[in-house]
Amino acid sequence: MASLLDGRNTVPLTDGQIQSVASTLFGLDRDVPFIYREDGPTVFRVRVEDGHEIAEIAYGTVIYPGPGVANANSQLGMKGAVAHEICHFHRHRNLTELDDERLRHIDEAMTSLEAIGRFPRDLSDHDMRELVADALQRLRMFTQYFLETFPET
Repeated sequence: MASLLDGRNTVPLTDGQIQSVASTLFGLDRDVPFIYREDGPTVFRVRVEDGHEIAEIAYGTVIYPGPGVANANSQLGMKGAVAHEICHFHRHRNLTELDDERLRHIDEAMTSLEAIGRFPRDLSDHDMRELVADALQRLRMFTQYFLETFPET
């Protein structure tokens, strides 16, 4: 499932932008495998190949912010989005992810906040503020889901 919400970039990436994302991924964490998929979502994913689990980040055009102004996530810069996806990898590897669709927004909020803690020297103050805004948005989304799913009786 994609980590990034609607409103992000939809314009195909140039070779330079693809390389910039790859350099950012490699620069932040050399241990995290990644792949570019032109038409795919940007997402941390786990797939099985020849009976082995492969955890990786697949990125596409939405790794860059877009024209959307309806949510904080649409404005999250490329470096913040990369840091967020890397933290999904580590949360999976460390068994701290919330692997329950009902808690997806909480997991996303925790992942954005963890990115700030994992990369304080690599992210700008602006990147960190955008990640906090994303986490707050995800918590509001969870609150809305919770209230709609479990109304007062």
